[in-house]
Amino acid sequence: MSDHSLNYSIMSPCPDSVEIVVDTHPSAAIFNDNAPMSPNTVLATLAAHDEVPTESLREIITGLITTIKLRKLAWEADCTAMRARINHAEDHLESAMEAREEQDFDFDEAGVPTDFIHNNNRVPSFQIPIGEGLSLPAEFVKRDEDNRTKVWGVTGHFGKGEPVYAHELFARPVEDPSFPTEPMRPWFLCLLQGSTASYTHLREAADELGDWGLAADIARFRQCEDQLRELNTTIHSLCAEADLTETLQDACCIRLGAANAHGRLARLESICHGKDCRFPIRGDFTIRPTSY
Repeated sequence: MSDHSLNYSIMSPCPDSVEIVVDTHPSAAIFNDNAPMSPNTVLATLAAHDEVPTESLREIITGLITTIKLRKLAWEADCTAMRARINHAEDHLESAMEAREEQDFDFDEAGVPTDFIHNNNRVPSFQIPIGEGLSLPAEFVKRDEDNRTKVWGVTGHFGKGEPVYAHELFARPVEDPSFPTEPMRPWFLCLLQGSTASYTHLREAADELGDWGLAADIARFRQCEDQLRELNTTIHSLCAEADLTETLQDACCIRLGAANAHGRLARLESICHGKDCRFPIRGDFTIRPTSY
């Protein structure tokens, strides 16, 4: 008779929970038929012993079946709890939607501000928040008269007291595989960057298309163009001023050299340590204007 026996853990699924008890045969171990056993415990036990009695194997199988049943019950309990939470969330959502439906969401065109027109998918992405994380599309819109890149909108559901919201306009891509995306042609860039008359003609033609987003990005490009011209003009002006200042500085060096300033103040040479005595913010850099 062998002097080794098995002690199966019914709590921890870790292999460390298996203990090998010396001086006891496996057949002497008594198990509870309803005691669950973790798969890790069973694998560790079988790996540690080449031969396990048939009765012990039956008890192992019974423990595994009990474990499966317990886990199935736990899974069903989790599913029941999850369904209860889902039902609660659906009831809350349904109540909120019913509360919203009870409000008057019919169009009140009498309360729409003057000069506003039906959106009609001109600005499909224009959503107006109405509270509690909900929003409604802007049914009535008006382009800003001063800033062509912006549009104003209202839902048309809340009468004269409804606030007016702003929205940025952008060109929408053409969703047609027969029109692949290509770089803009040189002649179109010339119109965008050209004279005021050429740009005005381009803008009027864009307005005739009725695509507010396209017209907005044309206006936005021109605004960036004007800003770049101003910035480059400033850069050129600063560079010219820097060149003049450098010329004046060179003239000072020539005069100081002619006056033998370094010889007459030679006693100060000992306190100079090369670059350490230079003005700290002076740097050897050059501002170069763009080729714009």
